[in-house]
Amino acid sequence: MENSRVLAKVIGPLLIILAVGVFLNLETYQHLFAEFCKSAALCYLGGFVALLLGLIILQFHNVWEPRWPVVITILGWIMVVKGVVIIVFPGLILYLWCPPAGSAALLIFSLGISLVVGVFVTIKGYWG
Repeated sequence: MENSRVLAKVIGPLLIILAVGVFLNLETYQHLFAEFCKSAALCYLGGFVALLLGLIILQFHNVWEPRWPVVITILGWIMVVKGVVIIVFPGLILYLWCPPAGSAALLIFSLGISLVVGVFVTIKGYWG
């Protein structure tokens, strides 16, 4: 449970800050995503970082109990799968993810999910 709280105290605020930052600067981040998608090297680097962080999370936290810490485990697995897909199929992510990334509605929807998960995990990490 201690690993759950430590990871929640890091992941939760990170998700909140990222969501708020992108929301407050939506147009800037849409341009940033467009530039990111033009660079195969940046996509590869993003996949590498996602894979690395996901594997680190799972090394210390692979909990499949029906309680809140499973959210941390699911986030770790999402990162691993994302990293593997980007590294093994680099063109696929450019084809599937980049066109919708320019959509403000989709971006706001994903920000909402990140914000809700971030608030939930932060509360559980600090006060849960």
